[in-house]
Amino acid sequence: MKTTSLFKAVALVTLMITGVLNAEVKAQEGFITNKVMNGELVASKTIFKQEGSYLHQYMQYTFAYDDQNRLVSKEASKWDGAKGAWVPYFKITFQYSDNEITTNYARWNKSHKAYDEAVQKNVYELNDENMPTVYKTYKQMDSTTNLLAIAK
Repeated sequence: MKTTSLFKAVALVTLMITGVLNAEVKAQEGFITNKVMNGELVASKTIFKQEGSYLHQYMQYTFAYDDQNRLVSKEASKWDGAKGAWVPYFKITFQYSDNEITTNYARWNKSHKAYDEAVQKNVYELNDENMPTVYKTYKQMDSTTNLLAIAK
């Protein structure tokens, strides 16, 4: 029961973040999704943009889970037609404790060829049913500052 509630909380958090970060995909008309499953868990998801009778690769997400089937990372890549390859875009990591879920959002840095340190951090406090009740956001305002609290 507690695991199911925690899974629902994680799913809710993931959906909220995905909705914000992928606003350009919000209109599902013209987009086709292909999921690769590993049992009951989504291992990856590829989004194709439909133009007439053609499908073009658009975004790809890969997911990693812990031994309790909780989401621990989500990586997004954008399709670069000129290179003919997926280019990393962002990564969200999830950390769990007894009463919190922490997410860290990092963007891909082309020049370093690595993800920058987290530029945004969200902390969700959980109630007794493992549902998020309090939400805090910390954001890096520029590359020289630490994370600052911006919302609660």
